[in-house]
Amino acid sequence: MTISLYDAVIPSQLQIIASVRALVDKAKAHCENEGTAAEEIIGARLIEDMQPFSYQVKSCREHSLGAIEAVREGVFTPSLVAPPSDWEGLYAKLDEAKAGLEAVTEAEMAGFIGQPMEFRFGEMVMPFTAENFLLSFAQPNFYFHATTAYDLLRERGFQIGKGDFLGTPRMKRA
Repeated sequence: MTISLYDAVIPSQLQIIASVRALVDKAKAHCENEGTAAEEIIGARLIEDMQPFSYQVKSCREHSLGAIEAVREGVFTPSLVAPPSDWEGLYAKLDEAKAGLEAVTEAEMAGFIGQPMEFRFGEMVMPFTAENFLLSFAQPNFYFHATTAYDLLRERGFQIGKGDFLGTPRMKRA
């Protein structure tokens, strides 16, 4: 059986976008239930020189739907726009990613194969094919940021586990 580029990217990104959204739900509920200021979690960092929770959530959008949008244009340049500073902004990023990913078709993804693609940041230019950009650059970045969002909450004592990160897997149907 051959797996398509669509199958290798889109369903798993939708799965993890949903789980990150559920993590934001838990973070928001924690703040409301414990009287913790939202900024304390939204701005939380694992270590001083790492980006905050809000950036991790924003980057899930950037390395999923943003990567698809970039492939359509042939170039990805990281967004330097500040991440959202409130729950509504985080939800908006995730909802935008979900809606955009759901609109991607298998035919469109198949059409990306072999297309030239570049990552550009300042003077750095990294040439790719579209499929290699998606699978070897965007997808690892997507999982890194989703994992870091999870880890930020876990480090703060949230009662979450691997199932909260994995979300709902696509199991075989009888």
